[in-house]
Amino acid sequence: MIVYCEECGYKNVIDEKRVSNMGSHIPCEKCGEFLRFYGIKAEALKASLKKPKKTPQKAPKKTPPACLILKYGKVVVIVNETRSRVEIGRQKSNDIQVSNNRVSRTHAIVEFKKGTYYLTDQSSNGTYLLMEGTEGVTVKRKQVELTAKGVIGPGYKVDFKSSDAIQIIFEPTS
Repeated sequence: MIVYCEECGYKNVIDEKRVSNMGSHIPCEKCGEFLRFYGIKAEALKASLKKPKKTPQKAPKKTPPACLILKYGKVVVIVNETRSRVEIGRQKSNDIQVSNNRVSRTHAIVEFKKGTYYLTDQSSNGTYLLMEGTEGVTVKRKQVELTAKGVIGPGYKVDFKSSDAIQIIFEPTS
C-alpha cells in the first residue's frame, strides 16, 4: 500500500500487515511523523468482496458500521472491530494523551460494542461532547452513544473549531 505523508509529502510504501498489527503508529520513512490512515476499513472490505454471482435475491445483509476515527493534533486512531477500545487521558500509556491539568490519568474510553460506538467518562471533571445536530453535553461518569461527527473535550468545553478538541469522524465502510 502507498501512503503519502501529510507533513512532508513523502511516498511511503507500507506492507498492509504492518497497518493491521501496528494501527496508526507507523512513522514516515523521511520525516518520522506518524502516518495517517483514512479509509483502511473501507478499502479492506472492498478488496475482500468478489463479484457476486447471479442468484435469487435474499434478505439484505446488515450494513457494516462506519469506521470511527479520533484525531487529536498529529495523533489519528481508528476505532473498529479490530481495535475496539481507545483510552483518552493524561498518562503516556493512553492511546490519546492529553496534557492538561483538568484531564484525569485515564479520563475517558471510546469503545465499539455490538455494532455501536460509545464514549464512557471515568473522570472527576467530566467529558464535554458536541456532535453535529445536537447541543453540547458534559458526560460525567456515564456512557453515551456516538452517532455523528463531533468533538470531545476531556475536562474542558470545546467547539468544532477548537484546536485542543479531539475530533470524531465517521467514515462509511462501503
